[in-house]
Amino acid sequence: MSNRDFYESTTSPVKNNDRYRRASSLRGALICAVIFLAVILVSVFVISSNRERPAEDTGAITLDPTATYPYDTIPAETSPETVVTETTDLSFIGPPPALTEPDSASITVDNTQITRGDLILINGQHPYSFDIPEKQTVFYGNKSPCYKLSLASISIDSDLFPLFDQMMIDFSTATGCKDLLITSGYRTYEDQEEIMASRVASMGAEKAALYVANPGHSEHHSGLALDMVLFIGGRQYYFPEHEMGAWIIENAPKYGFILRYTEEMSALTGCAAEPWHYRYIGTPHAQLVTDLGLCYEQYVEYLYSFTWEEDRLFIAPDGTTTTGDGFHLPAEGHMVYYVPANMEADSTEILLPLGYDVYSVSGDNVGGFFVTVDLTSYAEPTVDAPVID
Repeated sequence: MSNRDFYESTTSPVKNNDRYRRASSLRGALICAVIFLAVILVSVFVISSNRERPAEDTGAITLDPTATYPYDTIPAETSPETVVTETTDLSFIGPPPALTEPDSASITVDNTQITRGDLILINGQHPYSFDIPEKQTVFYGNKSPCYKLSLASISIDSDLFPLFDQMMIDFSTATGCKDLLITSGYRTYEDQEEIMASRVASMGAEKAALYVANPGHSEHHSGLALDMVLFIGGRQYYFPEHEMGAWIIENAPKYGFILRYTEEMSALTGCAAEPWHYRYIGTPHAQLVTDLGLCYEQYVEYLYSFTWEEDRLFIAPDGTTTTGDGFHLPAEGHMVYYVPANMEADSTEILLPLGYDVYSVSGDNVGGFFVTVDLTSYAEPTVDAPVID
């Protein structure tokens, strides 16, 4: 064997091992490159597929923040905490239930009181109810000396008496006049029968019906109406006929009295003008009736449009009016609203604003109640107040 042959035979295994290691390294690098490239391609494919594939319908509603929706079609915004399903009620838009009603207390009024109160309507269509006798006070022996009586037996509602007497004192103080004459006050059914018979005999039935209410339909039955004139120098004057009467015309509404029957409103009241007939309906109503130029029939219809559930009427101290709900009450004046009677029961629940303890409830003599709340009477409610949730 030659030296060359020996060298090659003894060195060949070494060369083969080196070649094998280099080939193995190259194959490993190629495999890693292929795997890396495959990972990149798969990632790109997945991302691309997610962008092109529509979102799976889970029943949720997606809100477009740039869109404008009407209240009845607005979708609910979906969040991890709020998932809208097919059973979700989307119809309620507004404050939570606790804020939809102002705080209130309540009283229960017997339905027999529909026919009682300062604001009852008494006319040809709505007779006075004699079921519950009212207490009357006779003027003679109780009144101040600054006005006169045509009869010692004349009386008026006992609650009204001190208010009217104070008005007469103020009238006499302002004018120096002590010649105001009360000619009629409270009347029984029998009194009215006698007056009607007398007028029919003297002027005929048709004309008498314009000046005298049928028995049972007279405001005098309530004790809330008065006939009064001036009697000066042996002569009788209606208030518009004498300068002293100007004070009564201007100031009677401030004391709660209205001129009940005017010529302009005779078609609505069913009565001819009676400049002597004044009816008490209380403050602030009398001033508002006068300022609005309404007869009492019209005023009752006006008040029917104000309720606890809807707009209420607010009467400011200067007589101006606004309307609104029960969430933002003025600090002064009065709030007025109407409550229909619950005719399916013996009594009616009446809601009142919580914390106001000066109010009056009057029947309308038709089918419900008028509520008048003094807004200056607010006081922090006690824990025992009957709150209505």
